[in-house]
Amino acid sequence: MCIATHIATHLATPRALEAQARELEKYGAGSPEAKLMLFYSSNVAFSPLGVSNALGTWSGGPDRRFEGALEISYLPPLSTEQRTVGTDKPEATNLAPVFARPRVAARLPGSTILELSWIPPLRVFDVKANLFAGALSWSVAVTPAARIVPRVSFLTGRVEGPITCNSETAADGGPDLMTYYAAVCYGNDSQDHFEPRHLSGEVILTTSSTASKWYPYLSVGARTERTRFDVGVITDGGTRDQDQPILEVKTTRAYGTLGATWFGVPRTRLTGELYYAPGSVFTVRGLAGVALW
Repeated sequence: MCIATHIATHLATPRALEAQARELEKYGAGSPEAKLMLFYSSNVAFSPLGVSNALGTWSGGPDRRFEGALEISYLPPLSTEQRTVGTDKPEATNLAPVFARPRVAARLPGSTILELSWIPPLRVFDVKANLFAGALSWSVAVTPAARIVPRVSFLTGRVEGPITCNSETAADGGPDLMTYYAAVCYGNDSQDHFEPRHLSGEVILTTSSTASKWYPYLSVGARTERTRFDVGVITDGGTRDQDQPILEVKTTRAYGTLGATWFGVPRTRLTGELYYAPGSVFTVRGLAGVALW
């Protein structure tokens, strides 16, 4: 659908009453709309980042009970073509270059590790995230230098930002986008809600060497998820435009990680990780952690 047709259709549609139920549009995982939602869903996934090595019980290796850490993930920018779905209007999805997440982990009895994370609703890079995640993993020794670590995790919450209607994107896009911003967006930046729901399971293979400060690992897993995108066009009266839909995709997908942890400074660790979700994202993540006891 071209921008002109979208504008004409929108203006011809009578304004819905505030009490009207929003339309829920469901998409298959292979549709352009779903691919865009799943790209960002994959970027916020709660991956292991070497926690099994950080709080492990290796002979001669780290033996820690509680850790605080900060994760930084790179958000690859999308091209204009990748950001254009459904119409010829690109969405303003390149709002942030990185994604930061605080994490804590505790070693429980029975070689079990509990991980928790909460991103408080603070606006950074014109994006406000409120995400909560957690994971449980347990270690099984295969050899004196190798372990298999099953891990289950979940993630839920909301990310807000002006994606559908964005004044900067409209100004950079020429007269057609400015007309769209004035007519369909009421001249206001949108208040879109991106809401991922994840339940993941994976198996991590990790190795160690008492003569080395490096602990490599790799993992493979699958994630079942429900992701919604609430198109938050704001009317002249300051309310959400009830004519705009809520988009939803439900799917189960595979993913994998490859990383290594370095214990070069007492009571600290640095971890680097490559994260890959086929068809969605390939990115790099880093973490700096401190053993609190």
